Amino acid sequence: MSDFLGRYLARLGLAQRPAADLAGLDALLWAQRLAIPYDALDARLGRGVDIAPEAIAAKLLSGTRGGYCFELNPLFQRGLEALGFRVDPLLARVWFRQQPGDPVPPRTHIVLAVSLEGERWLADAGFGGGHVPAMRLADGAEAAGNDGSVHRLRHDDAFGWMLERHFGGEVRPQYSFTDELAQPADLAMSNHWTATSPESRFIRNVLVSQVTRDGLKSITNDQFSVQRGAESERMPIAGTAAMRALLADEFGILLSDAEVAALGLF
Repeated sequence: MSDFLGRYLARLGLAQRPAADLAGLDALLWAQRLAIPYDALDARLGRGVDIAPEAIAAKLLSGTRGGYCFELNPLFQRGLEALGFRVDPLLARVWFRQQPGDPVPPRTHIVLAVSLEGERWLADAGFGGGHVPAMRLADGAEAAGNDGSVHRLRHDDAFGWMLERHFGGEVRPQYSFTDELAQPADLAMSNHWTATSPESRFIRNVLVSQVTRDGLKSITNDQFSVQRGAESERMPIAGTAAMRALLADEFGILLSDAEVAALGLF
């Protein structure tokens, strides 16, 4: 076992090496989602986001930080490939916060297509809006979410694959993507815009989340939210000290007082 794979599995709390099959894909996806939080704080802090493989590993395997999609999914891809999976990165447009009349969103999300026994599967360990289960890349494919939702893939004439979330009688598009392989230069460009542009929501907001077995807990600016199935609770964060403690206690993210103050919320 490589040094990276040993460190990676240890960070995920996996004592055994998953097999390179669908059960192994599911096990690794769940383990990473439960172990490593979605953490877009470096963009907000003006640091940019280094997506070199060793920079990602040093940060996300430290046990004190998470990352956002351009870190989480490349780490997941590296772990999958170390186990023998074939993986292709793809770029996606995020729709779940779009309102009628909004412009088409840019490609600011990375997803993975994993090849298994002649079929391709969508695998995403980096979506901050909630858990997306592994799904066969086929029109009409469905998978149950961790919170009682149903995820469905459909072909979209304009944007390729469209992932929908069906929950509480509502259907919301989550993101769209095509089968075009994302090259390293494509990922570098998308990550740079997402992590540095004044138009990016990651510059404008403080965003942290963590998948749980039955939902999601998240920080959006000065609000802490916990979703369990159909139930949701939102609580205000009282100030810098409360934010620092919340990040540590709920997400395992360790920031200094100065770093929390630099988030510019209080």
